[in-house]
Amino acid sequence: MRNSVDHPSAGPSVIQRVMSILNLFSRNHTVITVEEISEVLGMSSASAYRYASELSQAGLLARSSGKFRLGPKIIELEYLIRFYDPVISAAQDLMEGLAELTSCDVLLCNFYEDTIVNVSHIPGRTPARITYSKGLPMPLFRGSQAHVVLAHLDRRKLRRLYDAGMSDPALRPDVCAIGADWPRFLSALKAIRERGHYVSRSELDSSVTGFAAPVFGEAGEIVSSIVVAANTGLPLRMPEESMITLVVQTAQVLSQRLISHSK
Repeated sequence: MRNSVDHPSAGPSVIQRVMSILNLFSRNHTVITVEEISEVLGMSSASAYRYASELSQAGLLARSSGKFRLGPKIIELEYLIRFYDPVISAAQDLMEGLAELTSCDVLLCNFYEDTIVNVSHIPGRTPARITYSKGLPMPLFRGSQAHVVLAHLDRRKLRRLYDAGMSDPALRPDVCAIGADWPRFLSALKAIRERGHYVSRSELDSSVTGFAAPVFGEAGEIVSSIVVAANTGLPLRMPEESMITLVVQTAQVLSQRLISHSK
């Protein structure tokens, strides 16, 4: 795909334009039109159609009765992630074992730059009602998965996310719930880091308690979190402290696997 403007100050890059198109898709909007592409890119319908056509040739889009839907390349990439992503592959049997021991749902929530996504979900014998199912981005400042991830970020990146969250009216309440200002925000996350886990109660779903522990990559960086989602309306199969211990131990084993695999 050619971009007639190369100077970085002249406008969005090709990648930014492609992402603007792909971001038009959502659960409730699975087919897009040339007119929508034209509007989001701020260009003529003819130019928007050329973009869509080239993305179709690349397999990222597919024509459908004069409109466009996600293409086969997206499906291929999802397959590769589902079966060959190193974190998901290393976690599979551990998650199954944790679900069996606890009878609860077990989630693997990966961290990508500034997004947390549920990438794997093993239902338990007493499943919980979970809003953020596999594949959906999760709140960055709310829920057990978010707290353990934030608690293990380096300060520079954490400050960037904090400032962005405080400046966003939709995110600000979640940020302030952790800490009303930067010192208190840092202090709350430091306490979580020292504990090595976080328990959320009805933070994402009213009937769910989440037990989460951090997963680290080869360089000691936070890459994911293991979460047990328990139905608040049902008695736990074991004491909370035992549940926490199992989640922490599972996350530690997964971290060791990722470190060993990288050597």
